[in-house]
Formats: sequence, structure tokens, C-alpha cells
Amino acid sequence: SIECVPTIVLSIYSVANHAMMISSRIKMIGGMLIAHLVLATALQTSPLSIRRSFPSSSLQAVSQRRTFIFDGGELESFLLHNNNGELSIGTNIATKVGSLTLVTGSTQEDSQRIVAVQANNNDNAASNYETISMGDLDVYAHTIATIPPKVSDSDALSTAAAALVGIHCAIPKVRGVGGSDNSNDVFYTGKAVVVGGNDYACFVADGLATLGIKVSLVSTGSPRAKNDGVYVMKPSDLNDDYEEVGFCASVGQFDSLIDTISNERKGMLITEDNPYGGSTVLQLLQSKHQCNKYISTLTQSQQLVKNEGVLWGPGKANDHVKKMESVPLTRCTSLVPSLGFGAATLQKLLDSNVLFSIKSNNPTVSRGWALKDFWEEMNWPRDSSGMGIRFGMPVQEEEDLDEEFRREQERMQTRIRVGNEIGGGMDDTETTKQQLIDQQNPYVTQIVGVDGLAQEVISKQKTSVVFVAMRSCRTCKGINPVFTKLARERSSDELMFAKADATGATGKALGRQLGVQSVPSFVLFRNGVRYGAVSASKLPSKRLDQALSDLMEGKDFDSSLEESEK
Repeated sequence: SIECVPTIVLSIYSVANHAMMISSRIKMIGGMLIAHLVLATALQTSPLSIRRSFPSSSLQAVSQRRTFIFDGGELESFLLHNNNGELSIGTNIATKVGSLTLVTGSTQEDSQRIVAVQANNNDNAASNYETISMGDLDVYAHTIATIPPKVSDSDALSTAAAALVGIHCAIPKVRGVGGSDNSNDVFYTGKAVVVGGNDYACFVADGLATLGIKVSLVSTGSPRAKNDGVYVMKPSDLNDDYEEVGFCASVGQFDSLIDTISNERKGMLITEDNPYGGSTVLQLLQSKHQCNKYISTLTQSQQLVKNEGVLWGPGKANDHVKKMESVPLTRCTSLVPSLGFGAATLQKLLDSNVLFSIKSNNPTVSRGWALKDFWEEMNWPRDSSGMGIRFGMPVQEEEDLDEEFRREQERMQTRIRVGNEIGGGMDDTETTKQQLIDQQNPYVTQIVGVDGLAQEVISKQKTSVVFVAMRSCRTCKGINPVFTKLARERSSDELMFAKADATGATGKALGRQLGVQSVPSFVLFRNGVRYGAVSASKLPSKRLDQALSDLMEGKDFDSSLEESEK
């Protein structure tokens, strides 16, 4: 049965090798084809345009070709969500650069222009998808879309690239028509929130609404969405009692959040235990709003401007874009859209004239940055929690934090791990004194929680050593002055020394993210990526010295250094 909800029913191209296979396909679907015809009539859509096949001999040579580069949060989001489903656990988001080559051509029979993704025949994973020959290259059959007469080849290429992550990967729910499991018979449903007022955010909002998704577009400015189905709102809204609430609370439950001006994931490691990378915001989006898809489209050039500010950021961002547009494709991960990209997503956008144009004529394009995005993110009001969280994003309520802190204290009273020992700790006076010392330490950067790690180390791609301690650990207290001395002697622009407290719920989450089992521990990062960890009960430590030496010399981490000292 088909759910009675406002949806747009689409059908993905069925690629056949010859006419007999097409005939067989029609017989197999039987009543399903009738359902398609009825639905097509209801939508005033031609049945022929809904289901069109491209035999392997029907495509002519390429007329235009362009490669698009993906990096930063946008690439992370593709690697995690390019499956029209839930989070892809275990995905390697350490990949730095991804590429997608799009081509346009035409059919031999009626010279109908088409756009598709060029197949990478050297990619083993891509061999799972059916391809069609187009002159001297192949294209993925499931990515083909016809280009309407009023749409240029250039706009078709740029729209396909822009739709890949912000729209296709963000689609909340994909369901089979009449309960079908066939990926060729799907429709889209659900609710999505788009954050940002830039042109790309408006394109994403319009595109999702065109596909039948209920969309809220949130911005501090006045974005100009073209689709009447897009609800434009500010970060704050009034509830039924005329009380000011954040946009997430106002929308209630939703399936996807597309963030075009920031990245709450911030490069975090995705694991079974940490499906949201340890980010409190992402955890609360899921638990409070049932939002299972957080899609950041923040590029690395946008991140550079955010990190470096308006004085130094633009120059570095422009240099990065130039570097990406000249990077050898052999160094890039080849990106293949999931099934449904051509007919169920891109075709509807092109037919509805939902387009995203770019000015560049370069054969290789890397989406850059805009000062408007930087100022919107910087001027976005912050929540009163003091954690720097953008207003409207979910935050833990005070009573929730109190309860977590109480449970954590009960656990610590019964069992406190200090390296491989049980017991010890500092009293309240000693703890307060140590906190004041840490705050005034000019040589050691203080890291608070997972968000602090992301802000100080990961997003800035710092090479650093992080001393992980707990307030209950007397061994850690003894190490503190020696670590500060080490930082004073060895810290530089190339190596940052930092300290993180693993106490409480926030500290525990940070400890899980760092992979720390006991304290004191020292976690090393190279260019913002976890390099390794050393457990040492005293300083100086020969094993920590060796790890630091290997880190700075560019060597691989020696895993034997992770073993606890006897």
C-alpha cells in the first residue's frame, strides 16, 4: 500500500541491454506499472518521462566534461550518508579529497541531451554498478538524467554536483512504491532543516521541497527560497505559549539537518560506540528530535576562513582552492552516488528548473567560500550555556547535567582508575587550586570536552600532545609541573601542548573519543588526526620522548609504545 502523505513519486531509470530485457521488465512489474501510470496522471507527469531506458548503444560521445572536488565536512557527509539510509558506521572519514567527474552527451535516436557520472573503471567498489558506454568512456547507468531544453549543459553539470551531498545524501526517507524492494520504484518523504541563508542553502531547501520533503530554512538573514513549500525562519521562534524557543525546538521532530555554514561533527572519528563522533549536539539531535542525518556541506576552504578569520583566512582559502583544482585525480577518492541519484533526484530538479550555477569555466572545480557565510556563522547568536553552541541547536538542560554528574560521582566513589591503580585523589581545595593553575598556564592549552578538542586540535589541524588527567588522580597532579616544564621547553608553532580533564560526563565522552582507558595518558595528534597514545605514570618518560620524536620526524606510530608501563 502507498502511504497517504504529500510526496513526489519518482522512478529511477531501468537500464537494459536490449529490447527483450525491457519487455521482460514490463511483464515482471505488472500491476506496479499500472500504479506508476495512475500516479503519473495524478502528478500530471508523462509516464514516458518517468520510466525511460538507455540501451548500451544509444548514447553518443561526450559533449562536456567537468570534475568536481569534494573535501572538508562535505566529503565527510558523503562518506557517511551516501546510502539513502542511516549512518554508515566504520566509514573512513579520514579521506582528504574526493572527486566526481560529470559528463553530458546525447542519445542517438532523438538527440536528447543527458548528464551522468563518468565511471571509474579502476575502482573496485564502482564495479558493483551497471555502466553504459558513451563513446570512449563509460557512465553509471543509475546516474543518468535527461536535460530539459531550457537548461544548459553547464548548469546541468553544476546542479548535479551541488545536489550530490546537500540534497541526495540528505534525503530523509526513501520508500518503495506499494512496498516494493526494487530501487527503481521509490518516493521520498520526511522533514528536513536547512541552516544558512546563502545561495547554496536556498538551492538545497528548494531542491528538497521539490522532491516532496517538508523543509524549514533557518537563517539570521533573509534568504530567498523560490519554492513556496519552504518555511523560512530565524534561529529563534515563538511557541504556542509565545515563549522564545530555538528553531530545533520549534520544528520538533525532523529527519535531517543540512548545515551549510558550520560542521558540528568537526572531523570526529565515527565508531560503533561513537556513532556521532562524540559531538554532544549530534547526540542531542538524535535523542531529542529523532534527527538521524546531520549533513555538513562546509568545505575545507570555508573551514580555513572560519579558523583563520578575515585577515588571514581568505588568502589561505584561495590558495587551497587553487591547490584542489590542480590535484591529480589519482590522489582523490572516486565518489559514486547511491542508487536513485539520476532519475529520482537529479531528474526532478532539472525538470523543475531547480538549478545551481557556477561562474568558473575550469575543467576541475572546487566549491570555494563566501564572506557572507563567515559573517552569518560568526554573528549567529550563541546559547546561554557558555559552550559556544549556536542558538537553536539542542543543548543539555541543567537538570540533565546535574543527573549525569551525580551518577558519575557515584561511580567514582566506588572505583577510581589511576593508570593501573585504584584509589587516591585530591580533595576539593586541591582540585580548585589545580584548576586555577591550569587556567593561568601560558604554555599548555586547556581542552574542555569533545567540542574543545575539535575546536583546538582537529579543526585547526594541529600537531599536538594532549595530557589526559582526572581531578581524582594524584599521579596526574604530580605530573602537572613536569608537563608544564616540558611544554615550556618544547612547544612551538609546529607542536602544541594541551591538557584535557576526563572527569565527569563531559570528560568521559572526551576520554572515549580519545580512546583513553586510564589516566594519566598522553594522546598525540599529527595535523589534527590522532597519531597514537602513550600511558606513562611519571615524567620524564622514554616512551613519550620516543613517540614525540617519531611524531615530529614524520614516522609512523610505534604501537608498542601504547602498552602500559609496568
